[in-house]
Amino acid sequence: MPVLFCNIAWMKHYAGRNAKDPPLGGGGFPRSEGYCAEECNFVRCEDEYVYGHFETIKGERDRQVRIERLGAGRRDDFLDPVDIVWTAPIQGNDPRAVVGWSRNARLYRWRQHFNGLFPSNRHRKDGITSFRVRARAEDVVLLPPDQRTLKLSRGSGWSGQASWWYADDTADPDAIRFVADVKALMDGHRLPPVQARGGGGSGRKGRAGAAASEAYRRYVGKYEVRIHPRHHKLQERFKVFLGNRHPRIAFPSCFRDDLRYVVRGEPEVMVEIKPSDPATVRFAIRTAIGQLLDYRQHQQWTGPQLILLETEVTNADDLRLAFDNGFGLAWPDGAKGFKICWPG
Repeated sequence: MPVLFCNIAWMKHYAGRNAKDPPLGGGGFPRSEGYCAEECNFVRCEDEYVYGHFETIKGERDRQVRIERLGAGRRDDFLDPVDIVWTAPIQGNDPRAVVGWSRNARLYRWRQHFNGLFPSNRHRKDGITSFRVRARAEDVVLLPPDQRTLKLSRGSGWSGQASWWYADDTADPDAIRFVADVKALMDGHRLPPVQARGGGGSGRKGRAGAAASEAYRRYVGKYEVRIHPRHHKLQERFKVFLGNRHPRIAFPSCFRDDLRYVVRGEPEVMVEIKPSDPATVRFAIRTAIGQLLDYRQHQQWTGPQLILLETEVTNADDLRLAFDNGFGLAWPDGAKGFKICWPG
């Protein structure tokens, strides 16, 4: 899996703005203002994701992250899965050390904005309005300060002035060994994932009916706990299909959802993507419906919503499960590309 190292200010907890845990180092802005956008980089949000920031603005220009260097296409808006390693200057001074990581993350080419739909009360209170990385909370680890012992060197082959470093490209032997040590630490680490909540509570009631079948648990464990590589492949195939079918199609930025597309003169479509096989089609539809209903309520979405599967839906009950609740279905259809079905 590709890896990107991202340098941020040093904090003990990254749990929001706190005079007892100020950001140290990390550039001129944190030093002059006393706060920074990465202060919520390890906050577990209401949707069970963690949203990470690293600075890409230089002067008046907000730079893109060239995700094609990590394996994405030149026209892709994001890449997943990718491992993000967070580094910071120790107590605000060189050398930099590894402070944590976000595994199986989604990395965006351009800055993403919450547009007022903050993922936690902490983000709202601190005025954190954008992010560059999204990962499931169970895949995010923050090292305690006394365990931040892996330190970066300076010089050719190491991280430079930019806040991000394509570490897999290095030819320096010491840097290669350092990257290998970091990957070994991530693979063998036993710390629990981040637990710090966004503060203030979401106001949501607990879910009823927590029991699930063993088959459903297996589906969730395989496809939902981590972003499965098949997810990205299915999404890219669908985007190519749509682009060939609609030359003037646009793919707007997403917020939590997987994909959006809009064809001129038609409403914008929100897509939830689910890897599946014949045995897990219904589980995939059930899971997607829950997420899409959440997005519909939280984002006040009124447009069409589509569930993209890997497998043709042939069972009438499975079709009705989606259609009776107002959701479209799509799946690969051989030489034709994809079949898209809407209620009615």
